[in-house]
Amino acid sequence: MPHFLHPVKVAVIEAMLFIEEPLSARVCEHLFDNGSGVSLISYHMRSLADAGVVAKVKDEPVRGAVQSFYQLPPVDRF
Repeated sequence: MPHFLHPVKVAVIEAMLFIEEPLSARVCEHLFDNGSGVSLISYHMRSLADAGVVAKVKDEPVRGAVQSFYQLPPVDRF
């Protein structure tokens, strides 16, 4: 469980909770004020997806690269 506590992971989850729409690492880089680069944010977003915390919802081609968008899965309410 400690691998979820990285500040970038926390910032990604908080941004997704606040914005409530799919986000990419590039969008998060613009939102964050801590100087984290796209590659670091992307790494943490992929690791959150691998752990099932967030879900990849789409890929968009951008200038020869692929921009991946993630979001929090819906929460089951009783």
